[in-house]
Amino acid sequence: MYTPGPTLAELSAFGLTPEDVEEEVGILPSTWKVFTIFSTLATQWRVGASGATGLDYNVLPWVFQLHGVEDAAACMADLQIMESEALKVMHKETSK
Repeated sequence: MYTPGPTLAELSAFGLTPEDVEEEVGILPSTWKVFTIFSTLATQWRVGASGATGLDYNVLPWVFQLHGVEDAAACMADLQIMESEALKVMHKETSK
């Protein structure tokens, strides 16, 4: 989601083409709702001079209502895990 795929040179080193690379990601049914919410928030990143700093939590009440979230605290905890991991990947790419 936040990292580019392999380059053509990297693929050709193994005799592969872009069509050979699967882009499917497995999502557990138990995490589908929070994944959908996280995807909905793709345009809600707070950004500073050094890049993304985190999600804009001001939109969460509306998004939770839109998605029928019954346990906002549990959903928030799951979102924060996903947010933290996404930030690690985003900042790893910019620190090269």
